[in-house]
Formats: sequence, C-alpha cells, structure tokens
Amino acid sequence: MFPNYSWIFLITVILISVFIDLGISLRNSKKLSIKSAMLLSILWVALAMLVGLLIYFHAGIDIAVEFITAYSIELSLSIDNVFIFIIIFKYFNIEDKHQHKVLFIGVLSAIVFRLIMITFGIYIIHMFEWIFLPFGLLLIYSGYKLPHMSGTNSSSFDNSLILKFAKKYFNYSKDSRNGELFFRKNNKFFITPLALSLLVIEKADIIFALDSVPAVLAITKEPFIAFSSNILAVLGLRSMYFVMSNAVQKYRYLKHGIGYMLIYIGLKMILGFFGLHFSNYISILIIVLFIFCSIMLSIIKKPAIEQ
Repeated sequence: MFPNYSWIFLITVILISVFIDLGISLRNSKKLSIKSAMLLSILWVALAMLVGLLIYFHAGIDIAVEFITAYSIELSLSIDNVFIFIIIFKYFNIEDKHQHKVLFIGVLSAIVFRLIMITFGIYIIHMFEWIFLPFGLLLIYSGYKLPHMSGTNSSSFDNSLILKFAKKYFNYSKDSRNGELFFRKNNKFFITPLALSLLVIEKADIIFALDSVPAVLAITKEPFIAFSSNILAVLGLRSMYFVMSNAVQKYRYLKHGIGYMLIYIGLKMILGFFGLHFSNYISILIIVLFIFCSIMLSIIKKPAIEQ
C-alpha cells in the first residue's frame, strides 16, 4: 500500500529527529529542564500527527485512524518504559546530568529491537495466523501483572543475572568517572554504574518490545503503519522521561489504565482470531478512556499522606 518513497520519507524524518533531539543533546551535560522536555514532547506528538495527516491524504481516513490508534497504544506503553527507567536510574544512583547518555543509547537500541521484532512478527502472523492466540494471552497476562508492579521497588535488580554476570567477569567501580561507561586504571578495564544501568535498560527494551509489538500488530498488519507508529512513540522517550520523572508519584493509577488497555488489546486479538472484530474507531476511544480515567483518578484520589 505504501510506496518506497514513503519509507524514504519516514527514515529521513527519523534520522533528522534523532540528530536534533538526541545527537545534539550529547553535547549538553545539563539535565533537560521540565519546560524544554514538555516542549519536545509536544513537538514529538505534533510530528506523529503530521505523519498521520499525510497518511490520511495518501490512504484515507480508515488507515489514518489505524495509525493514530497504533500510535496511541505505543505512546501509552512508552510511559511504562519511563517508569522502569526511573527505577533503574534510582537504583544505580545515576546523576541527572549523566542520564541523557544512557537514554540516547537506549532509545536507539529500542528502535533497532522494534524494527527486528515488527518484521519478524508480521512474517510469522502471515505464516501462522494462530499466533494471535499466544500473543493475545501474553498481552492479557502483561496487563494483569502491570498494575501490581511497584512503581518504586528496585530490589528485583539485586538478583539480576545480567548484573551478577557483569560484576563477576568485569572489574566494577562505583565511580562514574564524569559520565563514562568504562575506563582504564592501572592497566585494568573497569565498568561503571552507567554501563550497568545501560545493560539493564537494554534488557528492559527487549522485554517491552515483547508487549509492544503484539499490541501494534493487533491494530495493523501494514508494515509502514506498525513501524512508523512504534518508532515515533519511542523517539519521544527521552523528553518524556524528564517530564514524567517528576510526576511519577502523582499519576500512580496510570499503570492501571495501561494494564487495562493491554488486557483489552489482548482480548481483541483473541476474539479477532475467532472472527469477532472491533473497529479501530472503537479501540481508540476505549484506549483514550482508560488513560484519561486513570490520570483523572490519580489527580482526584491523592495518597493518604497528601490528604
């Protein structure tokens, strides 16, 4: 449906966006201000809406709604990514001024993981349609589990196999060395907390992709829509992190809304396999309703300590 020039345009937009938002940020050792982060987040959403508008002119309203629905899902799931990033940085005690470097690499690797998994996912769906059933069950399980995950608990990292492996086979120093991932001292190679936090984030990126890719494939099987909606949401992760890092406790019910959204998408996949399909117009309304209600509940029902 989408010709080669559409892919060329998308890849060009991604490369330019990465250079502007992430590449230039490496020269800045200061934490991104909330005002700047909010502005960047708005610009990322505006860019996605522009792509949606171009899709509308090229392929019509139904495909444009398909894109907006897929993007809304991926943007919501990106918020959950941010929650985990906050926990990781807190666990490793990473200074604010060094976090952007890990986010830079994490976002780029997430793009690669999503591209690989979307390509593979579309291929196996075309080959084995029954794969919708385990994909749907995976999303339902993830949606059920998500609200029960603590937003501040980082003790699960203590027994992480990847951290045990890194500390066993590499010299580890708690000195971040001005934001370096590794350094040499006395002819020995050392890794820093920044490097370990990056390893954990890379692992998290893969796990998130296992939820994200089936979710987007429940909405569309068109590669251009799946990839563009996914990547445009991921590209806004860095700015979203600096917005949400100061508001993670305020929106404590947001995980519940995202969890219910995943359960709905999982049910949609399973029912679709048996011939019962839900319109994307209905899906986007349900998704927006879940997220909006969870945000409003977080604002209205404050923790007892604040009341």
